[in-house]
Amino acid sequence: MNLEEIVNQLSLDMRKNRHVHAMWLEGSYATGLHNKQSDIDVWMDIDDGMFEHVVFIFRRHLEKLGKIDWEETRGLYSENPKLMKFTFHLEGFPEEQVIELDLQEHSRKFVFSKREHTIKLLFDKDNTIQWKE
Repeated sequence: MNLEEIVNQLSLDMRKNRHVHAMWLEGSYATGLHNKQSDIDVWMDIDDGMFEHVVFIFRRHLEKLGKIDWEETRGLYSENPKLMKFTFHLEGFPEEQVIELDLQEHSRKFVFSKREHTIKLLFDKDNTIQWKE
């Protein structure tokens, strides 16, 4: 399995979690400009206060697909406490090929700009993803 296949399987699993509203990709996998060295930038919109729960579930599903040989968290973003970041690396993948998991609390209500953002939507259960021109 490659990273995109792993994340596609994770999206099927995470869609079933009642605390996850939407899941999408940003960065090179969203634009189609990824290569064998690219990381994959996964975002999820989750219920407020559910960072630890959702990461626990994400990690559990990821471990079914490969052995996590290291992970780290950068914790809450200093500029926005409604965001949290984690990084996972699976055994056997190049060092640069990591899964960057960014979580945003649902009350953040982020609106994407069509001029500034490119995302690849994996699922959106309740029209969480909003766009402006």
